Formats: sequence, structure tokens, C-alpha cells
Amino acid sequence: MKFLLPLLLTASTALAMETNRAPVTLPGSAWQVTTFAGQTPLANHSITFEFDSEGNIAGDASCNRFGGACTIDGSTVRIGPLRSTRRACEPGVMQQEQKFLALLAAVSSWSIDGDALVLTAPDGEIRAGRSAVQSPQ
Repeated sequence: MKFLLPLLLTASTALAMETNRAPVTLPGSAWQVTTFAGQTPLANHSITFEFDSEGNIAGDASCNRFGGACTIDGSTVRIGPLRSTRRACEPGVMQQEQKFLALLAAVSSWSIDGDALVLTAPDGEIRAGRSAVQSPQ
């Protein structure tokens, strides 16, 4: 019984912290892609992006930097048109980047699933975890 009370207090504190968590908003948040269209990014070729407070999205698509307009209305999101730098990388990296950018441009809604941001498009979804590092603009 002596060990049960501290355990219950710890569990109730954790639950209270979880339910008092501030709601996630996209403007001002940075993310690292964990999966897109069911695949994970190539090793050493991460994909990151962030939403700024002025209605833009920018990031690193694994080879090139990208950016564009982003309109958020509730759980609906419209991204693009997107622009990117034009560096050439290995064929596999370029293929990953093209697939990610095409999926990102088709995104129509967003949601939070646990700690993951889920961007949903007709042909799949992008899942991303919060990134502590803001990408350079």
C-alpha cells in the first residue's frame, strides 16, 4: 500500500499534464518526416519542414530546399504552389524528394495522432514528429 500511493500520484499528475497540454497549432511549428506514402525517408536524407506565422511552409525535401504558401482553416490545409532549389543528388534521393513534394502539394487536411502530425492527401499521408530545430529560411 505504501508504494501504491506514490504510483497513483504520479499517474494522476501525468494524466493532468496530458489533458492540460496546449492545443497544437501549425503556425510556428517545425516537423521532421517519419513516413510519407507508407515509406520512411532514406538514411542520412531527412525531410523537414516548418510553418511560419505568415502563411508559408518551408523546409528541406532531402536534397533541395522548398517553400510556398500555406492556407490553414481549421483542419483543412492547402499547400502551394511550391518552389524549390535545383540541386542534383543521387537518383534515389531525387526520387524520394519528388514523391514527397508531389504528396505535400496534394495535402488537403491535417490532424494530430498522439505526438505525430498527419497531413492527408488523396494518395497517402505524411507523418511527422516535432522538430526542435527550426530550418533556415
